[in-house]
Amino acid sequence: MDTLAELDRRLRTFDPWLPPWVVATMIEHGHLDEVRSQAQSGDWYCAVGLAQFLAGRGERDGVLEVIAPFIEIGWWEAVGTAADIVDNWGCRDEAIALVRPAAEAGDLSAIKRLATLLAGLGHTDEMITLLRPYAGNQVCGRALLNLTAGCGRDDIVMALLPTVPAEPRFGEAPTVVGLPAAVLERQGRVDEALALLDTRIYHPNGASANVIEQYADILARHDRLADLREFAAGAGGRDASYRLADLLEERGHVDAAADVLRPFAAAGSPDATVGLADMLIRNDRFDEAVLVLRSASGAAAGDEWVLKSLLTLLTEHGRTEEAFAIVDDIAARSGGMSAELFFERVWLLSRCGRAEQAIIELRARPDADTRNMKFRLADLLADTGCLEEAIAMLTPTTGMDVAVLADLLIRGGRVKDAIAAWHERDTTPAFENPWAV
Repeated sequence: MDTLAELDRRLRTFDPWLPPWVVATMIEHGHLDEVRSQAQSGDWYCAVGLAQFLAGRGERDGVLEVIAPFIEIGWWEAVGTAADIVDNWGCRDEAIALVRPAAEAGDLSAIKRLATLLAGLGHTDEMITLLRPYAGNQVCGRALLNLTAGCGRDDIVMALLPTVPAEPRFGEAPTVVGLPAAVLERQGRVDEALALLDTRIYHPNGASANVIEQYADILARHDRLADLREFAAGAGGRDASYRLADLLEERGHVDAAADVLRPFAAAGSPDATVGLADMLIRNDRFDEAVLVLRSASGAAAGDEWVLKSLLTLLTEHGRTEEAFAIVDDIAARSGGMSAELFFERVWLLSRCGRAEQAIIELRARPDADTRNMKFRLADLLADTGCLEEAIAMLTPTTGMDVAVLADLLIRGGRVKDAIAAWHERDTTPAFENPWAV
C-alpha cells in the first residue's frame, strides 16, 4: 500500500485512480468484477464505490473487506468513510472505535467526526472535553456550538470560545463574533448578540455577508420586522433585504416581499432576479415570473443563469416555441448566435425531443470542431444510440476529457478500453480535485 501522502495526492488528482463518476458508470452497467479488480489493485474510488454498492445491498462483511487495506494504514479518508457506513448501520460504538485513533493523533476532521459521534450517544461532557483545545478553530468551534444545542452548557461554550477583539483584525473570520453571538441568542440575550455583531457591521472596514446575514436572521427569528426593514435599508443592504423578503413572504405579504427584491433585480443582480421569479412561482404568479426573467434576459447576451431559468420555466409550462423565439431574438439583437446561446438552443431541442435536429445544427456550425461543440455532439449522439460514432468523435482526447470518453466506452460495453484510456492519458497539467479535502 502507498504512503499516506501518496494516497492524498491520488485523491486530489485522480492519478492513476478512476474518477468516481466513471466508477459509478461501471457499476451502473454491471461491471462489478472489473470494479472489484481495480479496487484490489489499490484504486480507492473503485473500492469506495464498490463498498457503497455492497452496503446498499446489506452485505456488511464485504463492505469492510473492500476498504480494509486503506483503513489498516490509518488513511483518514478510508477511516472516515468506514465510520460513516457503520454509523449508518447503527453501530455507533464501532464507528467511534474506528475514528478515535485519528482524533487522538490530532486530525481535525477526525476530531469533529468523533465529537459528532459522542454527541449522538449523549456523551456531552466527553465531547466538550475533546473539542476544548480546538474551540478557536472555525470548524471545531462551529461543531462545539451545534453539538451543545439544548444541552444546558452555553456558559461553558462561551468560556471556551476565543475572546472577541475590540477591533476587527485583517482576515478575521466571521465566526469570531458569529459563534459567541449565536450562544448569546440561544441564551435569550438577543440585544447582546446584536450588539456584538454590531461591532463588525458598523465598523469602517465593513462587514462580511455572513455577519450581516446572521444579524438579519436574528431580527427575523425574533419577529423584529421594523428593525429588519431599517437594517435592510441601511448597512444590511442586499443580504439583509433577502431575509426581509423571506420574512414578508412567510407572513403572506407577497407584494411587499417582491417590492423588496425588485430594485436589486432591476439593477442587474442575477440572484435577486431568479429569487424574485422563484417567489412569484411559489405563489402561483407564473406570468409575472416570466416577465421578470424575460426583462432581465433581454440584454444582448443576457445572464446565463437568468436565461436558463426563463427557458426552463417556459418549457415546464408547455411554452417551448416562446422559449425558442427568445433565444432567436437575443441572437438577432446581438449580431449572431454565440456558442453559449447556441448551447441553450441545443438544450431546448433535446428537451422537447428534437435531438436529431440538434445534431444536424451542431454539425452545421462553423466551430463544430471545437472542444465544447464536439463534446456536446458526442453527448447527443450517445443519447440517440450512436455510441460508436460518439466514441470515434472523441478519440483521441487528453487530460480529464478522457473521463467523458471512458464513460462512453463503458456504456458501449468496452470497459477495459475505458480503463486503458484513462491510465494512458496525458496527466499534464496535473488536475486538482476540488472536492478532496
